[in-house]
Amino acid sequence: MVNLLAVGSDRSPARAREDYVKAIYQLGSSGPVRAAALARYLGVSRVSVSKAKRLLEKDGLLESGESASDPLCLSARGRKLAVAMVRRHRLLETFLHRTLRVPLERVHAEAERIEHAISDDIAARIATLLRHPKRDPHGHPIPYDDAVVRRALPSLADLKVGERVRVVSLDDRDDDAVAALATAGVLPGCSLQVQARDARGLVVRRGRRSLSLSRRHAAMVRVAP
Repeated sequence: MVNLLAVGSDRSPARAREDYVKAIYQLGSSGPVRAAALARYLGVSRVSVSKAKRLLEKDGLLESGESASDPLCLSARGRKLAVAMVRRHRLLETFLHRTLRVPLERVHAEAERIEHAISDDIAARIATLLRHPKRDPHGHPIPYDDAVVRRALPSLADLKVGERVRVVSLDDRDDDAVAALATAGVLPGCSLQVQARDARGLVVRRGRRSLSLSRRHAAMVRVAP
């Protein structure tokens, strides 16, 4: 197979296929994803996405589109692979954080490297060892079947002054931001109230402490009433 799917430093076609289907799933769940959005998410060119689309369609991981400009939509086989990769990743994050005490800001990158090297059987054994956790350390649900039911949640940056919320999850793709949020105690399960906001960010109350968060960091925090 011609290697046109390279993502990151590992240029193996198998890893790249897994990265692409996982990214498509995470961006759109089981729905279509625009090539431009996928390119931004993975940090690759539109040309790379176009090449990847053709090869993923050939492998039966994407629904075949009528034209090259059609959005990318996972096939049933592609969804199954994507959910398996999400499951491996989130179980590995949980194992690294709970069992090996790896800092929260490091577990995403470590899991990204390891997830391609383990089998579904090993992932199942990790799940059993951890007693089948429902969420990873960032607050994202861990799927144990072939589908994840998700609902869109507002970000902390979207809230008005006075609103009280519970933190549900953190975006895990920015290690420095995760470290800053963890240091501030803004973690899944904690309660916050917005005290003030302006164009630069927010001031929130956590317990008796007031915290200043940049708008970028606040946008990474998903919340529920």
